[in-house]
Amino acid sequence: MENINTLKQSLEQQKISLSRYGIDLLCRLILALIQTRCVNLKKVAAALYGPAQVDSHYRRLQRFFAQQISPEIFATLILARIAQEGQHLYLTLDRTHWKLGKTHQNIFCLGILFQGVSIPFMYEVLGKAGNSNTEERKRLMKKALKYLKGYSCTLLADREFIGKAWFTFLLKQKNMDFVIRIKSNSWIRLQNGRETYVDRLSPGQRRNTTKTYETVTLYGSLSLNLICHRPPKEEMVYLVTNHSNLNGALKRYRKRWSLETTFGFLKSRGFDLESTHLTDPKRLKMLIGVLTLCLLWGLRVGQVLNQKKPITCKKHGRKAISLFRLGLGIIEFNNSEKAAIRMFDPLAVY
Repeated sequence: MENINTLKQSLEQQKISLSRYGIDLLCRLILALIQTRCVNLKKVAAALYGPAQVDSHYRRLQRFFAQQISPEIFATLILARIAQEGQHLYLTLDRTHWKLGKTHQNIFCLGILFQGVSIPFMYEVLGKAGNSNTEERKRLMKKALKYLKGYSCTLLADREFIGKAWFTFLLKQKNMDFVIRIKSNSWIRLQNGRETYVDRLSPGQRRNTTKTYETVTLYGSLSLNLICHRPPKEEMVYLVTNHSNLNGALKRYRKRWSLETTFGFLKSRGFDLESTHLTDPKRLKMLIGVLTLCLLWGLRVGQVLNQKKPITCKKHGRKAISLFRLGLGIIEFNNSEKAAIRMFDPLAVY
């Protein structure tokens, strides 16, 4: 019960646009999700703290998600807990997709890198199979940029997120650079006037080597810098950026994988998001918003524990357990310990 009171006080201080009743249920929902590691509302209702019957809890959860509240109410709260004013942020853009019967659940997400994981910041349920289009990308980015005016940003994205109109939009944004992978058949013009496909620039390039080309012309009129990298085993990687530091572009791009890690935490390696029966886009977005608070809470608790006792690394160099899993385990199994209550505040600044 003390955990719930701690959460309630923190959320109320953030002036989230929910009633006291809504905040109370949100706190109970967060704890129940962490304990069950599942988004099936029937199972969550059974773990929900309180004297009411399971069916009553289930109806409360149904009403909570039926309110059609936008998860943007959490945006300011999340940003304040993972970034400081003026800090440089890495933004990651990607999709995750699965099917529930014949319904395509296609989540288009913009994340902010924090502790090696991209925290979902803005997201849309596309309501279709396949890629997002330029207008959907621009709409999502505009929503995010409303909250990011005091920050400089680097956007990282895979070759799905390309196109002349999209790159033109990004080039117009202040305090933003990007590193985006392009397809091997992209047509470019070099500074000497030579026109070619990008994959013809690197025949015979040795493995684990990188070549850079300044100011190439893409899509006939866009001036960008090009990086051609041949990994030790995988296929060639072609990146374009508007940043002047080409040597660091590949290292920055590798941070993009952090959003894939997040999708894993939300799905099979965490809360089993694919098992949800919520199909309404607004309800599904709200569920992702609540799961984001769970993710952030687990990371913050794991961060504190790692500072007190660093996680050991295995022979391959990676940590024996992620901060997220470490934190979630402590919350799940020790959430009655009074000594740990302060750590259980997901909004505390450590």
